[in-house]
Amino acid sequence: MNSKTPKQKIVFMIMSISILFTMIHCDDHHSGKGHDHEHEPLLAASEPTKGSLLELKNQWTNEEGKTVQFVSWKGKPFLISMFYASCLSICPRLVADLEQVAKKIESKTGKVPQVILVSFDSEKDKPEALKAYKQKMGLGPNWSLLHGEEETIRMLSVVLGINYKKMENGDFNHSAVITLFDKEGKNVARIEGIGAEVDNLISAFADLSKN
Repeated sequence: MNSKTPKQKIVFMIMSISILFTMIHCDDHHSGKGHDHEHEPLLAASEPTKGSLLELKNQWTNEEGKTVQFVSWKGKPFLISMFYASCLSICPRLVADLEQVAKKIESKTGKVPQVILVSFDSEKDKPEALKAYKQKMGLGPNWSLLHGEEETIRMLSVVLGINYKKMENGDFNHSAVITLFDKEGKNVARIEGIGAEVDNLISAFADLSKN
């Protein structure tokens, strides 16, 4: 039985149309030459789409091999970003930034935030690879690493305003974005770049934790 209200249906339809329109205009791969890992260029981010992330019904597989959807995180705020496990330059620093944000949030609010990392690499980053990466990086149980199909990954990147290109050598050039979503899956704050100022994320999470 469909329990969505007419307003929810309209919001979901607008969100879906926006995603599809943006996907049509995306150059999703096989452009450019391979990059130097030590000088990997960051792609500029785009504006995220409106609506709730929880409305996306795409299925993902986490590092434990379990099928999940974003609605699994309903009822609690969470941080999300995108990466790929074989990245040697940008992604380790992005993960380090996420760790610092999570630690500062816990220090300020006493709450451990949920953190979601979604891989760009549908071919290599299967659950076993993500589990190995999680162990290698020493990420805690509040972290979820997700694998998805190529179209699903592209759709999420459009929603988050994260741009990426697959290079000829199999690496990815991509944006570095960390986004905070509230308990209803609404985008409330985000930062772009490596080593960016994170106070807005921490303050926004603190405000959410009061509600």
